[in-house]
Amino acid sequence: MVPQIIGESLGIQNIKTIIGKVAKTGENVLIYGETGVGKDLVAQSLYHQSNRVGKPFVKLNCACLTESFFEIDISCFDKPETKDVSQQQCRLFDKIEGGILYLDNIDSLSPSHQLELLPFLENDDNPILDLQAPVAVDVCMISSTNQNLEKMIKEGKFNERLYFRLNTVRIDIDPLRNRPEDIPFLIDYYYKKYASNNNNQKMISRNRKTMEKLFAYHWPGNVRELQNVLKRIIFLEGTGDSISDLIDTEKVNYNSGDDEKTEEVISQSNNFSDYFKLHESELSTLPYKKARKKLVGMIEKELISNVLEETGWNRSKANNILNISYKTLLWKIKELDIQPSERWKD
Repeated sequence: MVPQIIGESLGIQNIKTIIGKVAKTGENVLIYGETGVGKDLVAQSLYHQSNRVGKPFVKLNCACLTESFFEIDISCFDKPETKDVSQQQCRLFDKIEGGILYLDNIDSLSPSHQLELLPFLENDDNPILDLQAPVAVDVCMISSTNQNLEKMIKEGKFNERLYFRLNTVRIDIDPLRNRPEDIPFLIDYYYKKYASNNNNQKMISRNRKTMEKLFAYHWPGNVRELQNVLKRIIFLEGTGDSISDLIDTEKVNYNSGDDEKTEEVISQSNNFSDYFKLHESELSTLPYKKARKKLVGMIEKELISNVLEETGWNRSKANNILNISYKTLLWKIKELDIQPSERWKD
């Protein structure tokens, strides 16, 4: 089954575009992203869209590789005194000839093991290490990391030559907290998948309060954490109403920066008093908190609508002008039901 990359955010759309362009080239790809964002999924998608489908796809977690594994399966040196290339064997690369090797957690390789990979990535005519000739293997390499390799190079912890040979094409995956607009798509996909496997057809509650909580949550475990929350609902809770209660909000703070930016924009509006006077009869009948929330919503809607109209509904420009994050802008458009005028409608 071909893996699906779920989401409609600009970041995810960009990743899909890059995969479509690079998958068939056979070039090495380096995938960056926090734990749980879906690096394995991107690697699998690269394989399934490549010309190497049907050939081996081997994943190695570099954090778990042992010294004996390198000596037996990767090292090109049977014995120190062996200089005859015909006697040098690289068992792993022989097995996956024509396929793809996926090196997860590439940052975990020791300096010596990093050097042992170089013969398979050198593409010049000069012998390296103790080899009499470069090692010729037809293996595409995909690697991934959640660390800053450039910083590791400066600290002497990662080989610069290896980095540049792995990093022909780079794919960065945004953490889930930076693309909350993908959350509804992820919920639909994974909830249906897990519910179907468990014969549980009850759909998750997606009321406004629940979605606000999901959008505000920091998601330190990213998509994997969201998957686990859905699994707990289906397998343990047996209800679709408790998703927001399963998030460990006591230990992880909400993102409050965007709310502060929104409040700042609102406080600078010269129309606050005008709005209150215009809707005084309606607002005066409401409790303070409800009246304030409604008034804030009115001002937000006009401010955001005006900026979107001025920028031709270019959301990237609009969020810069409003000085709020892109994700907040998308959520506000949906929450406040902001619609483009006739001239910007397709």
